[in-house]
Amino acid sequence: MIKLKDILFERKTTYIFDFDDTIAKSDSWVYVKKDDKIIKKLDAAEFAVYTAKQGEEFDFRDFDRKIRNPRLIKKNADLLKKQLNKGGRKVTILTARRLGAPINHFFKSVGIQPYVVTLGSADPQKKADYVEQQIHKGYTTIYFMDDSHKNVRAVKALQRKYPNVMINAKLA
Repeated sequence: MIKLKDILFERKTTYIFDFDDTIAKSDSWVYVKKDDKIIKKLDAAEFAVYTAKQGEEFDFRDFDRKIRNPRLIKKNADLLKKQLNKGGRKVTILTARRLGAPINHFFKSVGIQPYVVTLGSADPQKKADYVEQQIHKGYTTIYFMDDSHKNVRAVKALQRKYPNVMINAKLA
């Protein structure tokens, strides 16, 4: 029997996963440029911890193309599939990429169809802003998984602002 207090305090849950180096690895590079010359290339894991030096800028051209040599990270992909199969929950891929088509194409090729949100920015605050939007939409339980310490830290910081929301932000 459903009790009135259970209906009144029902928690609305969302699962938010990063894509690169969380759900899949690829041969996409972030190029570090200085004076319009490429001085190094970083994979997604290296980029996640890299701090640009003065005069350096990032070139994300590989992330606007078809995903090269994509490989699922089995443990995390299985968790994504499990949440998608449960139903009744919002499951989102939240990516710093500008274009969703390459990710949607990849997921279609492996038989998964999550909702993909592109930010077009590697700024950790952009991911935190998206999570905060979900809180404003009434989500009270948020599971967030990302390979970047900076992104996880930005999302965890929301807990102070929203103490009644359960935010479980984990490093992939």
